[in-house]
Amino acid sequence: MPQRKEKFITGEIYHLTLRVLDDNLIFKDVNDYYRGIFSIYEFNNASPVSIFIRRRDRIVEKRREKVCDIGSRTILIEDERDKYVEILAFSFMPNHIHLLVRQLKDNGISKFMQKTGIGLAKYFNKKYGRKGYVFQDTFKSVRIKDDNR
Repeated sequence: MPQRKEKFITGEIYHLTLRVLDDNLIFKDVNDYYRGIFSIYEFNNASPVSIFIRRRDRIVEKRREKVCDIGSRTILIEDERDKYVEILAFSFMPNHIHLLVRQLKDNGISKFMQKTGIGLAKYFNKKYGRKGYVFQDTFKSVRIKDDNR
């Protein structure tokens, strides 16, 4: 992945966009959207992530009061992770992702986007039997300076 020219400022808010190559679809069914939500949660962690250790059942068992049920899915809504960014808003479109985040650690946005992009690409490639790149080479970013931008 190419190096970014801009440096992200800790404490500042950014609008991030991650697009799929050739306008392919990354979110093809409801499970793909759930995986997207899981990914932005799970990969927003400066500590090593082990999906096998942090299975949903164990999270629910240990932190029942911090869990929100959405239909047949359970999503953890609060915890004490060492976060790269604060996710203020997100929108998953069939062929791209929008995120509004505040950087909490130096180089946090870059690390968060790297981990999220790799995780989603591995999921997508395995599920749909494909290989290679899924996303365009770099994510787009715009620093939010005021209510107009």
